[in-house]
Amino acid sequence: MIRNAFRTAGMMTALGLLLSPALAQDNSGAKVLPEAAIAQAAIRQDIIHGIYETVEAPELGALFVASTPSFDAGRPGYVDLLDPAGLSPIRRVELPRRAFALAMDHQRGKLFVGNTLDGSLSVLDAKSGVLLDTVQLGKPEGEGFEHTRMIEIDEASGRVFVSSPSESGTLWIVDTEADNTVTRIDDAGLWAAGLAHDPASGRVYVSGGGIDEVLIVDGKTGERVGKISTGDTTETGKDASKHFFVNLALDAKRGRLFAADASSGQLYVFDTAGGKVEKIVPIGLGTLDVLYAAETDQIFVTYRGVDREKADGTGGVIVLSGEDYAPQVSIPLPAHPNSLALGDGGKALFVTVKAPMEKEHPAYREGAADSVLRFDLAALGGAIR
Repeated sequence: MIRNAFRTAGMMTALGLLLSPALAQDNSGAKVLPEAAIAQAAIRQDIIHGIYETVEAPELGALFVASTPSFDAGRPGYVDLLDPAGLSPIRRVELPRRAFALAMDHQRGKLFVGNTLDGSLSVLDAKSGVLLDTVQLGKPEGEGFEHTRMIEIDEASGRVFVSSPSESGTLWIVDTEADNTVTRIDDAGLWAAGLAHDPASGRVYVSGGGIDEVLIVDGKTGERVGKISTGDTTETGKDASKHFFVNLALDAKRGRLFAADASSGQLYVFDTAGGKVEKIVPIGLGTLDVLYAAETDQIFVTYRGVDREKADGTGGVIVLSGEDYAPQVSIPLPAHPNSLALGDGGKALFVTVKAPMEKEHPAYREGAADSVLRFDLAALGGAIR
């Protein structure tokens, strides 16, 4: 998910080069949730190195966690299975390729793992952990491959959508019902990183930067059916881009698309019907992931608190009201919150938090593990009130 190395996949170094240095760590204005209140709502597990995305499979009683401890070529990736209620470890699956993004096809019992740096998808039988297939998507590029990033699944058709955040941008559509045949859509937009899929309309939203920050594609045909633009960028090229919508979340029922802007440290809310900006909400330095929880009508946004100019900051999660976008609370989660996922039928929130890799960071500890946190949203709501 980099959901996302951005929100999920191993490109956090690249992302850091694109963040604006002009922001304070937390610009939301939300009240900070005390540690005691966090303790009442959360469970924390610190056993995995190189953590990225999570996805829950309640039918298997498991929370899958992707990790890549080393970016070095030829090193393995891992998928850990945790108990989704208490985060206790169940077992670990080692993969021949480095693991970043995750997506679950519950209907077919398949787990898709994005091998960002290897430009491919690993397809696992979710129950057994057996590697069923590896689908090569990215072409050779330099010493590696074009990178993959986010994964979205249309479980009705079995189609899998994968983004690639290059300067021209690529969207791949993998038809798992037709022997994993691949449709490649080039020129999907500058840094085509974010991804969202609407099962009802079949539309796929691909976001990045440039003049038109969001491309809309028919997920069945691959046809380009629309664009969304802030209108802020008027010239082509990465240097002219005012925004980088690194991750997306969709509220299809109310026609809202939420876009986390890594460049400005803000959350943009778009009306999907007309493509207009409904709201711009300040978040903080290193804004990264966004998730909409329909069960509680809340929006969750992670920010990392660092960029290339400020490497010693820490981040957190901002919780917004889904009704009026008012900030409800700021949850500090040092050092670098990464990806978000829902679980327990929308009643739980999973957050991955990465330990600092830079020795100069005040929170750096040699050999420190990354974290998974599970928030009980009912308990968190009580703390917010």
